[in-house]
Amino acid sequence: MNAPWQPGDEVFHPAYGRGRVNRLIRGGRYLLVLFEGRRLLSQVSAHELAGPSRPRLAPARAPKGWTPRRDSPPPARVSVEALLPRGVSGEHQALQVLEALRVGVAPRQLVELYTVGREREMALVDADLDQVPGGGAARVFLGDYGAGKTHMLECIEERALRRNLLVARVTLDEREVAASHPRRVYRALVQNLAYPDRVDRPGLEPLLEAACEKNLDRWLRRGSPRHHHYLSPALAYFRELREPQKDRPLRESLLDWLEGHPTVSNTELGPALRRATGLRGQRLYALQDHRTLAHLYAYLLGGISVLARDLGYAGLAVLFDEAEFYSLLSGQGREFANLLFGYYAAAALGPEKVAFDIHSAARGGHLVHRSFPPIFAPVQGIYCVFALTEDPVGLQALQTILGEEYFTRLTPLDLEHFQELCRRVLELYRRTYPAFTAADQVDRPMGEVVYQGVERGVFENPRQVLKFVVELLDYSRLCRDRIPEYVRELRGHLTG
Repeated sequence: MNAPWQPGDEVFHPAYGRGRVNRLIRGGRYLLVLFEGRRLLSQVSAHELAGPSRPRLAPARAPKGWTPRRDSPPPARVSVEALLPRGVSGEHQALQVLEALRVGVAPRQLVELYTVGREREMALVDADLDQVPGGGAARVFLGDYGAGKTHMLECIEERALRRNLLVARVTLDEREVAASHPRRVYRALVQNLAYPDRVDRPGLEPLLEAACEKNLDRWLRRGSPRHHHYLSPALAYFRELREPQKDRPLRESLLDWLEGHPTVSNTELGPALRRATGLRGQRLYALQDHRTLAHLYAYLLGGISVLARDLGYAGLAVLFDEAEFYSLLSGQGREFANLLFGYYAAAALGPEKVAFDIHSAARGGHLVHRSFPPIFAPVQGIYCVFALTEDPVGLQALQTILGEEYFTRLTPLDLEHFQELCRRVLELYRRTYPAFTAADQVDRPMGEVVYQGVERGVFENPRQVLKFVVELLDYSRLCRDRIPEYVRELRGHLTG
């Protein structure tokens, strides 16, 4: 897909004036521009810009006589009937999936249904997951915008949950969840912590409840290899506050502190917990938002994974989406983000498998915080996955930490893949609406229209493709006589 602007182009912004394009991000939809009179790059949307010779997008050509690329294997055919249960329950599940796709949501159930062309990548994920029980694993997935990186992480999440791992997933950005602020990243991760057996209860509370039920006393004994400077006091207080007559708001505050909530102070919470429970010797350490504390939050995630393993789970998958936002950070911000990436990669693979020295790397905080090890246990069972666009700045940062064997480029999808995707959605649609008889009129044209839309940039991700396919099928079901006319209009819109 051709971008309307290229690095070096002169542009004009109605608010910022004249400038020159430095770099394209998010598939060319946003640009980093150096405007006259400014020393720092500005991120602006492409449609806000004008220029002396703004190029026009080349129309997508219909793929007549198309043949698959040699490096793109034909898609595997998946039977929707084989994935759905028989009878009314299968029809109900099919309807639930369609309703989710109608609003642009990728439902967790039936992930295999709307995943095409990812056999090679998922084989690598399965091999990585095989390594987790014996230590850990890491992977970096690269792809352009719209290539399906976010969907790939959704597939990994589903596969990891199926393999009995907890899953913590975060979408990075340059402000609220920047990689240079480790507490914000940690908070986003643990708040979204997903369990294979507790679908509707994310966060750390189910983990602490399970630990109290199993009575893991070795986590509470000082000097024990399982004693953790954050999790152990939290478990001790949490166990005392489990009774219904105990202070529920105080229990919530304890969870907020452990999850890195910015409004909860350990200096106020600690005395309140001691008064309510009568426990002594359970110190709560600060969880600060300092950018130099990446080692501390790696230590916390390591403890969470080891605790999960002691409770019968296989480990913890930590998934980073939009890692390319690293490139929007300042020079100093990138240094702090490097610490976060390095400590997390070391927590997953072990310090001997990464080009990151956990002993000499910066550690911030007070002396006691600096004394906490970034790796809690020799075997932690963490699977760390990064998904990013091949931005040279962000890519170089991870390449200084991980070897090339950990990097994988997503296989480009071709016409056959989109036709297979449409066929699967059509089969699901037929299961939900057995009286639908216009399928043959839209089956093949639908795949071609979708392919053109992807090439043209109309569809930016798989969710938009799936939403469009369901909308097209809805229109075909309700306005069967207008299907040929509607398909012609769509093709004209995409190629005009």
